[in-house]
Amino acid sequence: MSAISSLYEVFLRKAPKHSRSRALVEAVLTAALEQLSREGTEDRVAVQGVADRAGVGIGSLYDYFGDRRNLLAAVAAKVAEDNRRAFEAVLERTVTDTREEGVRRIVDFCVTTFTSNRRGLRAVLKVAHSVGLMPTIAQSTDVAAEALAAALRKRSDIHVRDVDVAAWTLTHTMMGVAHTLVWQDVPRWSNDVLRAEMTVLFSRYLAGEGPQPEMREANVHAESST
Repeated sequence: MSAISSLYEVFLRKAPKHSRSRALVEAVLTAALEQLSREGTEDRVAVQGVADRAGVGIGSLYDYFGDRRNLLAAVAAKVAEDNRRAFEAVLERTVTDTREEGVRRIVDFCVTTFTSNRRGLRAVLKVAHSVGLMPTIAQSTDVAAEALAAALRKRSDIHVRDVDVAAWTLTHTMMGVAHTLVWQDVPRWSNDVLRAEMTVLFSRYLAGEGPQPEMREANVHAESST
């Protein structure tokens, strides 16, 4: 986890060492995200406008961000990191939940996070794609899956063949749904419908309901031989 604990730092010219410099970097990233969300496209994000909004001099901004591309890449990386850490915080709150309550809490976080600011997240994902950050975001999702696996191991009501595989599958499935929702101006189903469907689906999966993987493989072989 430590390898990507601060995703955006790889895009900085130098690491902030003091509270004042860290506050400056955070202010710049926040201002850049706000402008990116408002404009909806990276092409309309002006570095001078970001500096003005953050209340810092343009020279100070360039001290930490070598150019506009690194600034926007750092924004995308920070969003991914913040979402991952928020997800881990949600997992901590599921400790005393029933299995279904915990799943519902996780699903609600995922749906809410990726539908509350579609315009901004679209712009962030476009930036991530343009700067080649998507593999890193996928790695961050893997870290989230590891956190989910750790949380599942603490429970006595999880009945899956392989907790790591189950956690990885669930996390990436939720992210697939979430990314689809980001791009839909008019979703096919309401968020409430999706929440209910995913909660039932994931709860039953973690309860061990349905055929086991070995049984499904046997069924496939049986069908192919007929």
